[in-house]
Amino acid sequence: MTNGLPLTNYQMRYIRLALSGIGALLLLVIFTANIINTFIVDGVSIADKSYITRDGFPIFTDGKEYIRFVKTYPRDPGVRLKFHTVSKNETLWTIARRYRITIGTIIGANPFLASLQLKEKEVIVIPRENGVLLTFDDYWDIGAMEEKLDFEGTVTGEYRPRLLKLISNDDVRLAFFKDSEPELVNPLIETLYSYHRIFKIPVRGNFTSMFGDRVDPIFHSMSFHSGIDIQAPMGTAIKAAREGMVIYTGWRDGFGKTIIVQHRDGYSTIYAHLSRIISKKGDWVTKRKTIGKIGSTGRSTGPHLHFMLMHHGKIINPLRLIW
Repeated sequence: MTNGLPLTNYQMRYIRLALSGIGALLLLVIFTANIINTFIVDGVSIADKSYITRDGFPIFTDGKEYIRFVKTYPRDPGVRLKFHTVSKNETLWTIARRYRITIGTIIGANPFLASLQLKEKEVIVIPRENGVLLTFDDYWDIGAMEEKLDFEGTVTGEYRPRLLKLISNDDVRLAFFKDSEPELVNPLIETLYSYHRIFKIPVRGNFTSMFGDRVDPIFHSMSFHSGIDIQAPMGTAIKAAREGMVIYTGWRDGFGKTIIVQHRDGYSTIYAHLSRIISKKGDWVTKRKTIGKIGSTGRSTGPHLHFMLMHHGKIINPLRLIW
């Protein structure tokens, strides 16, 4: 008898031997499976010249190779994906609005994009929800990217090593960080992207009219539209696009109730057609500060924000920085 159990020492010895045998057999199975997967099962492979490395992460520069890789990826990337062929006159903004995702999500899912101007017939990857589709070549990079993004959610996708596939023969894998914006982008758009990260869209809504020539909705004639129109429900809070000082509040012909905020580096932003002005001249506001409410004052056809961006007094397209 041992420890009150109806087993003899002889029986215990054989039980220990059996357990040791089972353990050794399991280790052999795991070892054999990993060897088979390493040398027999095809892994994910990519061409060496199709990417560069930044902060230890691969950034694809070859669009065709990247699309081939994603289309043939045999694992769960963590998000439903669609492949979209760019048609004539389509832009990042129209595509983002069509699929109801952010431009940052599109840029993150297509690291080969070297410009914000898309090419006709170019194929791009469209995640069906907002977030960062990350390509990585080392499992420990997931933790590093979580720190970069200050990410507190759950990373999705089949990116973890499995018991029978501890030794990976994949060159790269995919993972998805939901509701995040990319930290690493193509070097050719990095400067522009860095400014985008400084500015923030003042209100979420539908972009109903873009910057540039258009047919005036009231006079029905061609005219120059000096900003973008963002449609949102009456009374929706409007935030400052960037921290700065309020230099004007009041009524402006055509614009109705208006706020102007002066920012660093010669930038200023204008918020028009408000129903209510909350900030006052001289206030220092941040991107978290509500400065006014959506309205339809002035020459307007319905509740929306007319948002303008200026640099050293020159009007520029807000969509260069506000995505």
